[in-house]
Amino acid sequence: MALMEDGVRAMGISDRGDDDQSPSDTPKTQRSDLGTLLRDGPANSPGELVDPAIPRGWYDGPIDAAGVRVALTDQPICVGSVNPRGTHLVVGSTDHALYEVQLATGKKTRTFHSNAYGHREWVSCVKHLPDGRFVSGGMDGKLCLWNEIGARCVELGQGHSGSVAKVEVSHDGSVCVSAGYDKTVRCWSTRTRRETASLEGHRAPVLELAWSSDGGLASGDRDGRMFLWDASISGKKDAVGKRKACEGHVTALAWTRRVGYEAVMRGGDVLVSGGQDGVVKVWDFRIAGKGACVATIEAHVRKNGSGAVGDVCQTRGGRIVTGGADGRLAVLDPRMGYATVGEIGAGDFVYSLISVGPMVVCGTGAGAAHVADVDGRDEPAVLYALGANKAAVRVLATGGDGRHLACAGDDGSVMCYAFD
Repeated sequence: MALMEDGVRAMGISDRGDDDQSPSDTPKTQRSDLGTLLRDGPANSPGELVDPAIPRGWYDGPIDAAGVRVALTDQPICVGSVNPRGTHLVVGSTDHALYEVQLATGKKTRTFHSNAYGHREWVSCVKHLPDGRFVSGGMDGKLCLWNEIGARCVELGQGHSGSVAKVEVSHDGSVCVSAGYDKTVRCWSTRTRRETASLEGHRAPVLELAWSSDGGLASGDRDGRMFLWDASISGKKDAVGKRKACEGHVTALAWTRRVGYEAVMRGGDVLVSGGQDGVVKVWDFRIAGKGACVATIEAHVRKNGSGAVGDVCQTRGGRIVTGGADGRLAVLDPRMGYATVGEIGAGDFVYSLISVGPMVVCGTGAGAAHVADVDGRDEPAVLYALGANKAAVRVLATGGDGRHLACAGDDGSVMCYAFD
């Protein structure tokens, strides 16, 4: 129970359903119950490049700034995953259920919970397979593999003796990997539904997972330690490297692609870690066999304290964006040795981040979703903010055609926006 309570606090969810971690030095985001669109100059302002690969509406704002709200539950929504076709979002809640929403219409299409199927505790993670099925993990220690059609699931054994924190799926969908509070990382066959390996070595609950395009599996724990595993489907799963990533919890892990000269000469992915101490580190595991830290950035460390790194993403142009509890986004450029080339104020704790071509969308504790142009301007800047939810935005998702944005969080609803 103590570990579960630690997990609740780590997720930032309180019994009150709101957030009290807003930084005192940044203003609250302006919003209304119907949603507010805050513009920051025209989209053709000097120094801006418009990306023709995404709908023009991303620069000007959605068709309807109020969006379409679908109320799903009176409990917080914690996690989400978009299906491979980019048409539906599945979200998991603390009410033990999962819900599916169609992005184009904002309508609920399925509920995944019954006396016979599903979780008996909070849903803590969810991830789609390439064939449309998805895996969910919960604080009940269960892993459920759900069918693409209907609302039935099968359980992937009973490997974890504690809550499941994260789940990832291999690129071909044949292997599922889960991280647990029992200090293990476990591999499962999605065909046989049996455990194929238990990766042991962590001395604290494992909170984060990230799987690279070339097969490297990284895991991070509550003691700030990070492991790299050989996650090839066949053969023994070994720890390739062990590193102290931060002080406190590892709060974010993301594999990012190399850009420029590095992409040509080295290839492969680079790992970015974020910690409870507000420090971002970049790791190259092609150096010295076991890897090395090639950059340390105090991206979210301030004079009045540090803010945990909430999420990490990479734009199409290659820039890396991190969001933190200090209410800011930091923009790092790999071409300049991961130097900080911009900072963007978000007004509150940044819980979620996604990239949309040259842009990023961040979800905050105040219930707003900020859309920022990162690649197309000399200085990265917020274009506008959407009053997405009434409490923290923990899930952000876009459709496969890039014309829809969904935001979900602690108010138990999903907000859908359309762009043309």
